[in-house]
Amino acid sequence: MSSNTTSASVPGHPGGEFPRAFYAIIRVIDRFTDVSGKLIAMSMLFLVVTISYEVVMRYGFGAPTIWVYESSFMVNGAAFMLGAGYALLKGAHVRTDIYWENYSERTKGIVDLISYLFLFYPAMIIFMLISWDDAWHSYETGERSQESVWRAIMWPFRATIPLSAILLMIQGVSEVMKCWYQVRFGREFAHKEKIEI
Repeated sequence: MSSNTTSASVPGHPGGEFPRAFYAIIRVIDRFTDVSGKLIAMSMLFLVVTISYEVVMRYGFGAPTIWVYESSFMVNGAAFMLGAGYALLKGAHVRTDIYWENYSERTKGIVDLISYLFLFYPAMIIFMLISWDDAWHSYETGERSQESVWRAIMWPFRATIPLSAILLMIQGVSEVMKCWYQVRFGREFAHKEKIEI
């Protein structure tokens, strides 16, 4: 590191022109998203166990269950939605990068910052409000599934949609701060490999 590079321009070394509190907020939010994403991923174990149980009961004993089908698509759908914040943290959301790779790091930061402030947050707020109303209506009316004779209660499944919007917006705070860092210093806060989750 050259002598004229300030500690403020290096992630993890707060001070100078990038507010010290931003580093702490980014660390707390990223840790929260990482832990919650890994906990949500544990629901896949439920799917493995219940679907294996269904296969054994159906084909081994000729006694299929009435609850595995619905519970499996609800758990899988909930995990997909609730894991969106974790995917945002890991850089796993789809990006159209025909021109993206040719942009400077500062330009990428500007584009992302504008996108978060004027597209991401308004869309997530509307998504949360509409889906919250739907989940609340489901709770008030005691809505039940029509997919099978099990007739599962639907409101917990519907409630995962506004909750996923909240988790995305929480991680979005961290991403906005990282964009500001990228605009200010002309480099990524932390490099994200393109990964599939």
